[in-house]
Amino acid sequence: MRAMPGTVSAILVNYNGAQFLSDALESLARQTRKAEQVIVVDNASSDGSAALVRARFPWVTLIEASTNTGFAEGNNIGLAAATGDYVALLNTDAVADARWLESLVDALERDPHAAGAEGKIYYADARTRIEQAGALFNNIGNYWGRGHRDEDRGQFEESMEVAGVTACAMLVRRKALGGAPLFDASLFMYGEELDLTIRLRSDGWSIVFEPRAVVHHAGMRSLNAAVDAPRLFQQFHANRNRLKLVAKYWPWPLLLRNLPLVALSIAYWDLVFLVRAGPRYFARAVAAQIAFFVRGLRERQAQHSYRWLPWMTQHSFRGLKAQKRRMEG
Repeated sequence: MRAMPGTVSAILVNYNGAQFLSDALESLARQTRKAEQVIVVDNASSDGSAALVRARFPWVTLIEASTNTGFAEGNNIGLAAATGDYVALLNTDAVADARWLESLVDALERDPHAAGAEGKIYYADARTRIEQAGALFNNIGNYWGRGHRDEDRGQFEESMEVAGVTACAMLVRRKALGGAPLFDASLFMYGEELDLTIRLRSDGWSIVFEPRAVVHHAGMRSLNAAVDAPRLFQQFHANRNRLKLVAKYWPWPLLLRNLPLVALSIAYWDLVFLVRAGPRYFARAVAAQIAFFVRGLRERQAQHSYRWLPWMTQHSFRGLKAQKRRMEG
């Protein structure tokens, strides 16, 4: 006889996302398998988000942070209040199809060795174009969606193991976290998924893709609404965080072999920072990159497990250029 599935806590981290938040929460209310607990962590929004949740969604547990703690720590705050055996994450600018949660819970119930499950994520404004069908990562610490920008022709219809988790819309088995936070709070946002992927795989867990779990995501619209120069903001955090992760996790031969390529890819964006945002922004970015690289070295573990290495995609300089064209095309 099959055991009854565990309980689910769903967490949404919000910062000035009131224009999207209602659609996300309503999609959770329509689930065929509803979460026992839905938590919204509001990161000191100034757009009335907290009042909207209190007025329209009284069944939601609202946690109001006094400052913008970031996506990573916001989810950690939500996890501390969560009671479920499983923890679902959903971006505030994402809308989940009705069977999303049911499908993800079923995927983890079928595979007791899987720590995380994720589904097929489409662009909200191009409903047959894939944003992510699982995640991939490479030798210089880049992290991106499998099938990114592909037209859905039925090529991602198989339930299977994939390299990494996607924090936009995923389910995590709580016991796989071993009592640790979901994410490294210092990362603020970007890179937290790769850190979690490496931790889970290092502990011997797998990650599965379930195509029946469908989400439509508005991309960077929530970020666009929340900050000025969102592309620069994204790359500022992504670059410094990537340096921390490669310094922290990469085995020494891999780190030394790929460090010139990592530095070159980050130098491209440092030049963009200098040209578009000026010398002060450039200096701030470079200082943050150095600080985070040093922090990663300080956090290295001598007996770290490298079970995640077989899932790493290897890219040369030419391959990185081709990937960049594809990601931006």
